[in-house]
Amino acid sequence: MRYTIVILSGLLLLAGSCSKMLDQPSKRALTEENMWQNKNDARAAVYGCYALIRAALMNENAHWVYGDLRGGDFRVTKRGDLQALVDNNLNASYATTDQWRDWRRFYAAIAQCNLAIEKLPEVPKRDYRYSNNDMELDRSQVRFLRAFLYYYIVRVWGDVPLITSSPNGTFTPTPRTNQQQVLDFAIQDGLAAAYGLPWKYNGQSPEQQGDYQGQGEGHHTDISATRGMAYTLLAHLYAWKGDYANALQNTRAVIDNQGQTGYNFVSTADLTRLDGSFRGRGFSNIFQVDLNFDHAEFSTTGQLEDWTLRSPDIPKSESEIYIPKDSILSIYSESGDQRATLFFDQLNDAYPVFYKMKQVNSAVKNPTLRFYTSAIIIFRYEELYLLQAECKARLGMSDAIGDLNSIRTRRGLKSLPGNPTQEALLDAIFLERRRELIGEGWYWFDLIHFNKVSRYTQFTQADVDNGAAYWPVSKQALSTNSALVQNNFWK
Repeated sequence: MRYTIVILSGLLLLAGSCSKMLDQPSKRALTEENMWQNKNDARAAVYGCYALIRAALMNENAHWVYGDLRGGDFRVTKRGDLQALVDNNLNASYATTDQWRDWRRFYAAIAQCNLAIEKLPEVPKRDYRYSNNDMELDRSQVRFLRAFLYYYIVRVWGDVPLITSSPNGTFTPTPRTNQQQVLDFAIQDGLAAAYGLPWKYNGQSPEQQGDYQGQGEGHHTDISATRGMAYTLLAHLYAWKGDYANALQNTRAVIDNQGQTGYNFVSTADLTRLDGSFRGRGFSNIFQVDLNFDHAEFSTTGQLEDWTLRSPDIPKSESEIYIPKDSILSIYSESGDQRATLFFDQLNDAYPVFYKMKQVNSAVKNPTLRFYTSAIIIFRYEELYLLQAECKARLGMSDAIGDLNSIRTRRGLKSLPGNPTQEALLDAIFLERRRELIGEGWYWFDLIHFNKVSRYTQFTQADVDNGAAYWPVSKQALSTNSALVQNNFWK
């Protein structure tokens, strides 16, 4: 009995002590008040912006769902949710389609960007190691990322809420903003970012001096925001608005400064080989969302290879999606096109394998487990050249065909003859983008941009005008934000 009393007494003392401890503010827990204290806090906040973008794009293969599957080039072997995508039945009731309709992962990244832009200027006052130069560079990166996020979600959902500041613990119902206004805001962010970013992280520019984050130039290639990335994003923002003069100005700012950027064309073989462009850090990659096995960054899902590959590359007898042989021969109908064989494998099988991306890490010997490490290439040099060709074509410039032929000849095709009509030239550019960028998350957005949705899908032009090209807003978003309205077509 005595021991019981001692134990109970000890517990009572401990309870009293714990109560006092719980009344004290934690010095270790991360709170709004103690987050923005030093250089490490600032860098963690910037890393968080990049990480949340990667999470949004990789969740259930979202990047390829939005950019590729709705266009119809890929066919489905057996999954109902993927078949719903190909059929453009975006109100289908699957757990995955619920997630694809939901923009909250993107808004989580936007919220992190908003918070970082507001709070980073406080850190140099508290930590002398974090200079104003460091702060302005980090803030410029975050502005680039916020501009990219708004560019991305406008193409997916059309009009979206424009949220530009942190909520301070409260949520105000926010209606959707016209996408032109959202793009204008993103352009201002992009311009501010371009002004504050270096061409390279080599320590030789006023914007970035010394080893950034203690790492050399190679560590940051294609993944940390640069001036070249910002100009590339601006070119796309202006083009989506239909402002081709300003879009062209920004493509030229990148292409005419090749000595500063180091960007260049990549051969078809180097684009597709195992340690090629999709391994990451290639000289044709302008902006990529990275997965680096050397840094323990890999995924067992969230990569296109998880749906396109099969035995012997991964332990799966049948891929989820494929492009039929007759479609491949139709898309790559011109003789000599290197992509017809290097982008695909097992062409004579019932389900040819899309083999453009195949970054399955060979270090993993377990036959039932595969780690994917492909970078998600957002912008690359060949795509930018095709955008420049489009801008020139729309502006009636005669050298547009030269930019188009720069891509064609590098892929084994003959140069197109000069002086086509504007309509014929734009069609040729669209088809070249389809061939070159297949499986990289561009095709559906190109159908919208070139006004070809009604030509290549089951939608009529009236459907497109009523919002069919964009995704419906999720029920979760509608229920938590009373100011939202559904896209007309999907009501």
